[in-house]
Amino acid sequence: MSTKAHRFKSIYEDSKDKIFRLCLAFSGNDMEADDLFQEVYIKVWTHLDSFKNESQINTWIYKTATNTALLSIKKRNRTNEHLQQWKHTHFDSEDPMDSYATMDHKMGLLFLAISRLKEDHRIIISLVLENHSYQEISEIVGIPVTHVGVKINRIKKELKKKLKG
Repeated sequence: MSTKAHRFKSIYEDSKDKIFRLCLAFSGNDMEADDLFQEVYIKVWTHLDSFKNESQINTWIYKTATNTALLSIKKRNRTNEHLQQWKHTHFDSEDPMDSYATMDHKMGLLFLAISRLKEDHRIIISLVLENHSYQEISEIVGIPVTHVGVKINRIKKELKKKLKG
C-alpha cells in the first residue's frame, strides 16, 4: 500500500463518522448522505497530495465536506424550483405536498445563507448544527474554546441579517 493510501486510510478512519453525520445533517436522508459522503472522500483522495498542512487535517476535511454539501443543496434547490415551476404550469390543483416544499424552501434559504458566510464561519455553524461541543469545535477550527461561543453568536446574528434581507 502506498504512503498516500496509508495516509488516506488513517484520515478516513478518524473522520468517517463525523463526516457522515455532517452529510446527513445537510442532506436529511441516508441515501443522499451516502452520495454526498462518497463525493467528499473522492475529493479528499484527489486533493490529499495538495494539502499543505496550513490547517488541521480535520478542518480541511470539514471545509471540503461543507463546501461539497452546500454545492449539492444549491443544485437540488435549482432542480426543485424547476420542478415546482413545471408543476404549477401544468396542474391547477393544490397539492398537499406543498407544505413540505415550503419547508424545503426554508431549509434551502438557510443553507443558501450559510453558503454566503465566510469559510471559517460556514465550518463553525456546520459543526454547531451537528451538535459538536465547544471543545470539539475549538480543536477542529483551531481557536480557543473561550472564543467559540462569541463566534457562534456573531454567526447567528449574521445569518439572521442574511435571512431577513
